[in-house]
Amino acid sequence: MYSELFRPEHLDEIAGHDEAKLELRKYLDSNTFSNSIMLVGPPGIGKTTLALCAAKTMGFEPLEINASRSIRTYEDVEKLRDACRANISIYSLLCGSARKMCLILDEIDGSDPHAQNKVVEWIRDHERTIPIICTGNDLPSIFKKNSKIISILRIFPPKSEDIQELFEENIDDIVVECNHDIRRIMNRVQYGKSYQIPKYILPSTGLEVEKSFLIRQKMFQIPDPLHEYLGDKPDI
Repeated sequence: MYSELFRPEHLDEIAGHDEAKLELRKYLDSNTFSNSIMLVGPPGIGKTTLALCAAKTMGFEPLEINASRSIRTYEDVEKLRDACRANISIYSLLCGSARKMCLILDEIDGSDPHAQNKVVEWIRDHERTIPIICTGNDLPSIFKKNSKIISILRIFPPKSEDIQELFEENIDDIVVECNHDIRRIMNRVQYGKSYQIPKYILPSTGLEVEKSFLIRQKMFQIPDPLHEYLGDKPDI
């Protein structure tokens, strides 16, 4: 898929989101991570890509966790916290780069509220040595209440002119059709417009259900499973 094949690796490769890129740079450039960042916005506009590119650009090894799947309880957060006590990941050590870790909690709004509360406690912990970036379509209420330690960055859909520079053809109509969703736009350009089977409406002539079904079969060339089983042809 184009959306994965041409996924940016550096912040400068991301179209638009200038304010968010600046704030992410400032956050990861600081040596103390006493707070966290929460990227909030609709799906498919580049929140996760922003977080991953920011970590890589600023020299960190990103550890991406799908919070909606992996963080459901207090215990899940505790296990993750214990695994991140060292600020260098095992993968980084094996690669010989010794880059510091940056934790990315993706789709944090889909995790359990109790687990979210435990994440906030972890963010408050003065012994934490790794940066934490969270993403979500919605802002969890516990994060909103702790906005002093969690910087909320609203991520808006990129402008048409920002997206257009990624393509040779004019995509104004596609951008509107896909509601500025970058992932959908990439899929639309790659695969084209999906063909939709027209909705069948029963004729208002008082036909019996069986006869209406036979007409539907004839219209859309749907084989009759009974006749296929018996090995003969339908008599329509």
